[in-house]
Amino acid sequence: MEPLVYRGFSVIPETEADGFIYGDITDHFYFDTEEADGCISGDGFVQAPDGSRAGIVWELNNEPSVSVIFEPEEDRWGVYNVGFVKPIKTMDDLIFNFGTVIPLLKEAYYDAQFRK
Repeated sequence: MEPLVYRGFSVIPETEADGFIYGDITDHFYFDTEEADGCISGDGFVQAPDGSRAGIVWELNNEPSVSVIFEPEEDRWGVYNVGFVKPIKTMDDLIFNFGTVIPLLKEAYYDAQFRK
């Protein structure tokens, strides 16, 4: 059964790492065709191995980062500001960016379990 939070939005199986999977809310491949760098910000979510989800608001940053926007709630384990290190133009870019923040998201997920 699909979690209620972020219902209707799909996960992107290619991004799966250690059971965590990225899902998009905004189109991560949408960027101005005049802008050669790719997509530089967006909204998404991460699904944990247990199927629970957290929101992601991402933007470019010099290094991978994760910080809390909203603490865990009953229906999600938080909403996080995430720093991706390169613009997204291809699926490989998305996979790379998500992979760089997985250790930080795993830490946020485990921290959230103690706050519930």
